[in-house]
Amino acid sequence: MAGRWALVVPVKDTAVGKSRLAPLGAQRPALARAMALDTLEAVVGSPLVARVVVVTSDGALADAVLSEVSTDVEVVPDPGAGLRAAVLAGADVAADSGLHLAVVTADLPGMRPEDLDAALTEADGYEMSMVADADGVGTTLLAVTDPTTLDPRFGERSLDAHRAAGAESLPAALGLRRDVDLPVHLDELRALLGPRTAAVVARLAIG
Repeated sequence: MAGRWALVVPVKDTAVGKSRLAPLGAQRPALARAMALDTLEAVVGSPLVARVVVVTSDGALADAVLSEVSTDVEVVPDPGAGLRAAVLAGADVAADSGLHLAVVTADLPGMRPEDLDAALTEADGYEMSMVADADGVGTTLLAVTDPTTLDPRFGERSLDAHRAAGAESLPAALGLRRDVDLPVHLDELRALLGPRTAAVVARLAIG
């Protein structure tokens, strides 16, 4: 059934986010912004997603989301108390929609709508489920069919934390598993990169 999911996407202020991409110099904020917008483009493009809530303190990014991605995206302020608090702030807004709820990280510039659709279709069969990142230590997507049960444990070794909480592992395409924390990750996604991220990478001549 179409439109069964609400998606929460926390996005750290791009002026300070993705610090491990610091070797890219002055282009790091532009790259972080491009990755977030490409990720959101894929989220909005999924027919299984009925509602999208972005949590951010980055006003310029919020404006770009509404002007470049969709005016239907809801933007709520980041409470500034870490990633868990940001996710819960978005969940509080989305939880009253009567939809299943999922959280996806904002650094998935290789994700396509069909990648997300496939994972959410699988997630529909579990109370709580997750997608492991490509390194097998983190989590790129956390999904619950009952929003009141959401217990986000993103951060260091979040895969183990979510597994311990009872989350089932979902199969997923590389675009949904390869979050970008290091410059080399961009090279892994070269053929999959969304248009904004690809444009920044082209300027950097990475690889």
